[in-house]
Amino acid sequence: MGDMLEKISTRTWPLMTVAVILIAGFMFWLYRQSSTIEVASFGPDTTELPLIDVDSFAIDPERYSRQRVLVTPVRVVTPLGRVSLALDLPGRPGYPAILDRPALESNLQVIAGDNISIAGWVYALNDSILDVWAQRGFFEPENRESLSGYTSFFLVDSIDFVIPDQGATPGSGSGSGER
Repeated sequence: MGDMLEKISTRTWPLMTVAVILIAGFMFWLYRQSSTIEVASFGPDTTELPLIDVDSFAIDPERYSRQRVLVTPVRVVTPLGRVSLALDLPGRPGYPAILDRPALESNLQVIAGDNISIAGWVYALNDSILDVWAQRGFFEPENRESLSGYTSFFLVDSIDFVIPDQGATPGSGSGSGER
């Protein structure tokens, strides 16, 4: 019996050696491949956007109409519905913001009191637009009255959270910030 075990072990050691070398080579190849993986970002890039502080933006948001800008830091007053937020701008509490598809797809949960950096577009707001938003369920019906006094809104395509002591995170633009 001992003679038989000796024959098995002397015949299999070359195969075991080849198997170990192949596994080690495969692991090295996986390591090399994983080091070249690029991180996907959610939302458009914000590195080339003009950075506007919230005070300058609040003076006259319409001045930035049809321009893509980065506004930071902005405090969220409250979510108004599934795709809308009320922002706290100086002199304009409850300023409306609608989350565009890239911001929605980032699956970030924005709640009242969050400080955020937002990138997107400023557009005119009127009763017809509010009617369409109400039909599509963008905001809760009880919030309609709070939106009717505004002449513009911010269409948000990228959101980043701002940690109060560290300032804004402009340029990351991923909308993939963690809390």
